[in-house]
Amino acid sequence: MEFWRIGGQFSNLPHAHEGEFQVTVSVNGTCFFTQANKEYMLSGGRSIVQHPLENHYFNIGHDAEVLIFRFGRSSLKEVAPYTELEFAIRQEFDPATISGYFRRWMGALLECDLTDRMAQEETETEVLQFLLGSLVGGHVNTSKTYCDLPVGTFSSDPYLRQVLEYIHTHYSDEIYIDELASIALQSRFHFIRSFKNAIGVTPYQYVLRLRIEEAMRLLERTEKSVIDISCSLGFSSPSQFYRAFARSAGMTPEKYRSSL
Repeated sequence: MEFWRIGGQFSNLPHAHEGEFQVTVSVNGTCFFTQANKEYMLSGGRSIVQHPLENHYFNIGHDAEVLIFRFGRSSLKEVAPYTELEFAIRQEFDPATISGYFRRWMGALLECDLTDRMAQEETETEVLQFLLGSLVGGHVNTSKTYCDLPVGTFSSDPYLRQVLEYIHTHYSDEIYIDELASIALQSRFHFIRSFKNAIGVTPYQYVLRLRIEEAMRLLERTEKSVIDISCSLGFSSPSQFYRAFARSAGMTPEKYRSSL
């Protein structure tokens, strides 16, 4: 899964993607797009879908901006395993809405460490959820809107206890969303939704909460250094620990310890 923004004067050469879809959304100015020897003018949220192996290229001027999403068929199958995915070539999005979501997704990825795979998986799943709920075509659309998805109850599911037990045992280790989803006997997409519905936060946010709570306890009751605490709780770097702690406690670990 890849997504990025291209703004200003830009053009590329004809190319195709094997096994991957690409969605190109014009959010500012006009994008001149050529696909399968047909020319399209995209502006005002208009978008075009490239199915795998479809040759395409585009160019934009200095005042134009496009958002590009590239994902594999297998990725969407994880989100909707019982859906045949065939998208219409022409699509349309509200430019302000998709730009707002894009900034949020990029912000979430920038906040997490590059090695923090769990946070990345949650963001990627959220992007795929949005695309599946927004793109029209011959496929069966299982998500009517991005913001109002049907969520099944998870609180009465006996596998939730197993998931929580696993998290509480391994929260200082590296945990993957797919590991938790397999314990819950759900796809990654449905697991993230049902977990948040039952617990109130995403799996990654829950793991982060446990780590910060334990960090506070260690700062209060031990003489361990901040770096040692960071390493013992599974943070990929001290800087990631500092950012997460400051967001939760409103101060640095050192200030928290000195305030006790």
